[in-house]
Amino acid sequence: MSAETGPNTGEYVIVVIKDIVPYGTFVELPEYPGYRGFIHISEISTSWVKNIRHHVKEGQMRVAKVLNVSHQRKMCDLSLKRVSGAIEKRKLEELRRKKRGRGLLRAAAKMAARPESEIPEIEKKLADAFGDVLTAFEEVVFTGKHVLDGVDISEDWKAAIIAIAQKSIEIPRKTVRADVEIRVPGPFGARVIREALLRAEKKIKSKEHSEAKIYYVGAPTYAIEVTTPDYKSAEKLLAAVCEDIVKFVEDKGGSARWERVDA
Repeated sequence: MSAETGPNTGEYVIVVIKDIVPYGTFVELPEYPGYRGFIHISEISTSWVKNIRHHVKEGQMRVAKVLNVSHQRKMCDLSLKRVSGAIEKRKLEELRRKKRGRGLLRAAAKMAARPESEIPEIEKKLADAFGDVLTAFEEVVFTGKHVLDGVDISEDWKAAIIAIAQKSIEIPRKTVRADVEIRVPGPFGARVIREALLRAEKKIKSKEHSEAKIYYVGAPTYAIEVTTPDYKSAEKLLAAVCEDIVKFVEDKGGSARWERVDA
């Protein structure tokens, strides 16, 4: 639900541990201002709880499942034990991204000399277009500033978002490596090997946000390192390049084989 209407039964929410008592703990729900909740000791952990303070601490941020909610009282019954580790990790990551996105929007508002009162509207438009605000900033860097062309926000906001994104968002770097053994008999063998490796380097660098490093390991082996924003694309590009080398060398009368190794 929205912050105005409150949480739903069955929803996973962020909670902040406030007052711990022998039979449970009271919490606040920062996503829903004004709402509080209670987690009974029986809903703290799947294991036996001898001392509740061994499981929760004041000020701690956790993820809880809403069991019941009274919107009139703005009070919820909640559970920690019904939240899996994967769900808690995902929810906390969503919160981290939301906070960072808002921080970047505040910086953009300051740069554009726009009032912070406009931020909620800009936040909604970016979330509608990209899923969340931080993704909008990331896409500006990863894909290009043209991704904002279809978003209904003013040009000064767009310019500020682009500038803040380019300043604040780093493209992640993931590197994978393969060792390639190349053998080409005859007087032109060295030329064929050089051409095969130059073709590989050119193919890697032709891909956006991709980097290549090719170096001699020891006869007849060469190392090829591919760096891209994520492992999946790096692995795919590395395999394609290595297969191209094998085909090129074999077409020239040589032999080649490759294997994936740790970078």
